[in-house]
Amino acid sequence: MKMTKNNIFLPFAVGLLIFSGCLKEYDSPPVAELPQGNIVTIDSLRKIYTAFDTTFTSDLSIFGTVTADEVSGNLYKTLYIQDATNAIQLSMTASADRLFFEGDEVRVALKGLTLSRQNNMIKLTNVNPEKNIIKQRVGEKITPKVVTIQNLNINGIYSPYQGQLVQLNHVEFICNDIWSTYADPIAQYDQNRTLSDTLGNTIIVRSSGYSSFAGTTVAGGKGSVTAIVSQYNNTVQLTLRKLDDVQLNGSRKVICPIYMKNFEDQSITSGGWTTKNIVGNINWSIANIGSNNTYYAMISNYSGSNTACETWLVSPAFDLTNVANPILYFQSAYKYSGDPLKLYVTTNYTGDVTTTTWTDITSSAIWSAGSFVWSNSGNINLSAYKQAGVRFAFKYTGTNSNGSTWEIDDFTINDL
Repeated sequence: MKMTKNNIFLPFAVGLLIFSGCLKEYDSPPVAELPQGNIVTIDSLRKIYTAFDTTFTSDLSIFGTVTADEVSGNLYKTLYIQDATNAIQLSMTASADRLFFEGDEVRVALKGLTLSRQNNMIKLTNVNPEKNIIKQRVGEKITPKVVTIQNLNINGIYSPYQGQLVQLNHVEFICNDIWSTYADPIAQYDQNRTLSDTLGNTIIVRSSGYSSFAGTTVAGGKGSVTAIVSQYNNTVQLTLRKLDDVQLNGSRKVICPIYMKNFEDQSITSGGWTTKNIVGNINWSIANIGSNNTYYAMISNYSGSNTACETWLVSPAFDLTNVANPILYFQSAYKYSGDPLKLYVTTNYTGDVTTTTWTDITSSAIWSAGSFVWSNSGNINLSAYKQAGVRFAFKYTGTNSNGSTWEIDDFTINDL
């Protein structure tokens, strides 16, 4: 093998694989048009990678079962396959969402493909799903390996289960995440959620804003999660295949507030929040400037000059029917002259802030005194709203001559 930045896997290396016992025998798989050549296990394939990308020039093949497909939209131009020895990601030149599905046994012809390491994730790249992958049979589903979060920790460079289908038991999402959605379907941003075990070990669950379950509220109970182990540099992550793989229906170990939006996911619209522009185009944004050392929602109508605006930030709907003593709490900070921020509540949101009947509860909260000094709102009693369909909204207004900068954080509903 010539050691260059992009190694060319020469035919004589096949003999080395045979000598090292890396070949795998299959029971007469269906004949395919692409030459099969020597069959290599996925574990042997992964071990070929050392420090340089390897492009295959010989007729070699791997067999594996598809463990994660593109059907849910959480993966795009990506498949994961696994055999009895290991697993690997296939990075494709086009989507295969109508070609290959979970449980399909496939043969991948390696000639022309490149074994690559990107952000410490080993993968096969340049895979043409119509030319390099051949379906052998269907219904050959892989049983996930039952592991702990600690088992997934990086050993050297890689997680020992990188690319594999695993199941974690006795886990739950942290309190900060269970009122959010898995991702942001409005802005279509990918998002991280954090899963914790009973010992306090944590791991990231990363989901795409294009996935079919992006707008689903994160499961709030304790139980099991089945996922693919992925890796980004030195961070081990889990990739969900579909929502059914999240089975968190048991009682939690950690008791959480009923709801919290703390903006640490750096998204205004995650978890069902929406913004509405009635006048102008000034919008809420995320910031982390100042001594609060955290992310928060911010709005200002000043950028070189003031702009007239009326902008609403509307919460998702809450069902407070069975909450014994519902209490609202948040933090605020502001600076500069302008109209004060208003806080409203409704039980009959129409989807249009201008046609909804709102109740002004601004005076029920304690607000910042200015100079960007953060203030706790105090406990705002919601006993008059113990029903379904309760929404809250912050209304910001500014003129062409003035406007305050307002910041909001830790919007929380408790049962006190």
